Amino acid sequence: MYEVQATAGTVYILRPEFGSDLLKELGDFVRAKGINLAWFSALGAVSRATLRYYDQVKKDWVDLELDRRLEVAGMLGNVSLLNGEPIVHAHATLADEQGHCYGGHVGADTLVFNLEILLTTLSGPAVTRKMDPQTGLTIWQK
Repeated sequence: MYEVQATAGTVYILRPEFGSDLLKELGDFVRAKGINLAWFSALGAVSRATLRYYDQVKKDWVDLELDRRLEVAGMLGNVSLLNGEPIVHAHATLADEQGHCYGGHVGADTLVFNLEILLTTLSGPAVTRKMDPQTGLTIWQK
């Protein structure tokens, strides 16, 4: 089991700009604040989304483009380091007007309608993502 001890630090309450790209907006924020380790949750709505599914057999990403307005029923994510730079990693459950849900890894071009984000910074040893040959993913490693 990979283990790192961390302590909760500053908590930010965020509302990304209407129409902004969610991952870009969060990435810009954490880089501007020098945040290398954090955990966040969010709810609200998006005007379009890209959700990604990782095919574990093919070790390849499959994108689901949802060019429609959706409620963010829940979003969880974290910030860690990849190649020495902070990276935002988020997963979301999105619901349409009939309550049908879509879920997965949040991709680029997920556009904010309204989001309320609670981001908790963490302090402790660096948590770094590295390529894992077994899964084909960049995952937390020593």
